[in-house]
Amino acid sequence: MEKSSQLDYLLLPSTLVRFVLWLLSVAAVLAMFGTFTLATQRAAFEKDADDAIDNIHEQLVVNDAALASFASLLASIGPNNLQEARQFTTSMRDAYPHIYMFEALIGVNPADKGLHQQHMRELGYQDYKVTRYGTKKKFNMVDGQPIHYPIFFIDPLLESVKGVMGFDMLSVRSMREPLLASLASGEVVASKPYKLREGGRGYTLIKAISEYNSVAQYEHKKIWQGRLGVLLVIKTDTMVASVADIVPSANIRLLYGAERELAAEEIFPQGISAPIITMDTFLVETDLGGLKQPFTLCLKQSGGLYADDLKLMALLFLVMCIGYGAYYRVLVAEHGLKLQRNSALAELSDQYANLEATVAERTKELQRKSDENTSLAQQLIRVQEDQILHIARELHDEFGQTLTAIKINAHILESAENIQEVVTYAQDITSQADALYETMRDMIQRLRPEALDMFGLKVAVEQCILAFHLDEQEIELDLNIDDSVNDVEEIYTIASYRIVQELVNNTVKHSKLTKLTVKLYVSDQQMHILVKDNGIGFNPLDHKLGFGLSGVDERARSLGGIVDINTVVDEGVNAYVCIPLQAS
Repeated sequence: MEKSSQLDYLLLPSTLVRFVLWLLSVAAVLAMFGTFTLATQRAAFEKDADDAIDNIHEQLVVNDAALASFASLLASIGPNNLQEARQFTTSMRDAYPHIYMFEALIGVNPADKGLHQQHMRELGYQDYKVTRYGTKKKFNMVDGQPIHYPIFFIDPLLESVKGVMGFDMLSVRSMREPLLASLASGEVVASKPYKLREGGRGYTLIKAISEYNSVAQYEHKKIWQGRLGVLLVIKTDTMVASVADIVPSANIRLLYGAERELAAEEIFPQGISAPIITMDTFLVETDLGGLKQPFTLCLKQSGGLYADDLKLMALLFLVMCIGYGAYYRVLVAEHGLKLQRNSALAELSDQYANLEATVAERTKELQRKSDENTSLAQQLIRVQEDQILHIARELHDEFGQTLTAIKINAHILESAENIQEVVTYAQDITSQADALYETMRDMIQRLRPEALDMFGLKVAVEQCILAFHLDEQEIELDLNIDDSVNDVEEIYTIASYRIVQELVNNTVKHSKLTKLTVKLYVSDQQMHILVKDNGIGFNPLDHKLGFGLSGVDERARSLGGIVDINTVVDEGVNAYVCIPLQAS
């Protein structure tokens, strides 16, 4: 259909209505895709958020269990057997990387501070000394009595924390309030988050033990007031890092208490690009304070269309465009059917005229081929008659004269009077018979080479080329004949010999060459013949094939082969013949 007709059809009201409906359907499909993508992202986020909450909750349970077990162990073994306690705390830290440190406190009357220091030095802590934060502050009172709560156990006992051994935790406000609260309630109390000395953030779980195990007896029980406290230092950054592995695309915050103080470093999405088009924000907040650890886990993630989603939407849009385009093409085709019919008739008329011209050209080409074949047949007949005439003349001239001479010598020999005359005429007869034999052999060689039957195609071609005496004409010869040419059937052997003979004959006669290349070989069940010279060549547009090359072409075509003659003036001729060999 012409462009003007297409434009007319496009401006029809029905076409415009269809186009508007298509646009609305595209918008609806893309909106449904965006809604589905967002719902899928939200479901995945909520699932990952549940896993993250379970992970944090599990760590909080581990914290509570580790502290309770540590407290139970100390209440059972007392403050003297610290090696067993250290084995337990080391195994717990190895199993749970977020557990940073275990500490143990003991209640000491200020008056008995010296005895406590002496006892700890006896246990191997030579530099142990009870110290307080702010020496001028009043002693803290528990149950109406002044008391210290120095640290007497730390694991791991690093060089950086050895100076903390003996420090009175009641002298520090951040530790005093949760410790007193635990002493009052007997429950686990969590401190506010704080910066750890080694970097990062953490908090402390504290549990006070009012009395030792009543079964155990300790020598210094009266010094220690019968009170113990256990502390568990937790690295909140490590806790939250495990959540980042579960929800890598979320913004993660761990908040403390009602004040929502940041308990760990906030984690942002790492290595994950944000949506190209943000459509919503997913938010999950969960209160984790059921285990006396008042934390809130806050997870936030942007939802929208990423690059892959936009590619899918583009693919959907492309499919719908292709579908509408196909539908539109059908409508346009129906609308323009009449115009196309007229155009088809005109085109059919042109094709008919072209076909007549093609038929005329092909007929002319076939006539030319027929004329060439007729000329070739006439030439072959003339060549055969010339050969017969030549043979008849040679038989008359050579055989007749030689036989006459032999006959004369034989008559003379009959009347010879002495032995010397007999010998002389007998020798003449022998020489004449030899000459007659050579003439006969030369004629037979021209009619059918003897070497072809005795030695095969390779030797026959070599002798044929030697007969041209190329060395006497100062022509360099590059002859390469594969032994495999001797294994082909006789019909291919004779044809190949005659083709080489004719090509070499034409080359030597007309090319004015200084180098001749001849190659024969069998490959892929085909006989390949190459005759190449560096002579004067010719212009194939100005010269028709002579009868020699026509004979080569006919021989090759009669066996299903091809002849390819490539030549340029002053650059020689490259003649290539390929004949398929049928299996015998």
